[in-house]
Amino acid sequence: MKIKLKDNTELTVTDACTSTSIVAEFISAEEIEDFRKKLTDENLSSFAYVNDEEESSVIGEYQNYTFESVTYAEKENIFVATFNIRQLSNIDVRLAAIEAGQTTQNDAIAEMSEVIYSE
Repeated sequence: MKIKLKDNTELTVTDACTSTSIVAEFISAEEIEDFRKKLTDENLSSFAYVNDEEESSVIGEYQNYTFESVTYAEKENIFVATFNIRQLSNIDVRLAAIEAGQTTQNDAIAEMSEVIYSE
């Protein structure tokens, strides 16, 4: 089974994965950190677990998640990492949309101010 993030990053994961945890094996702690960096809110806004053999075979699709924490253990030079994620609440999603809209408005106001005061 694989996880496929919004940016099409794929990682082979174990069957222990759930909607709130991603479990995978790595060769080094650096690889764990590299994958953790991919777990942005943008990449977790839409992701899926897919079958290894048939990429079009979706096991589960998820929307609006955020990264919480990671834990890992090493045994016989294999690191097993668990990435804990949670679904964003409707309020979290709406707040993010409002903040993005406000940023756009602020930029437009600043641009208009430059035009008005530069004349």
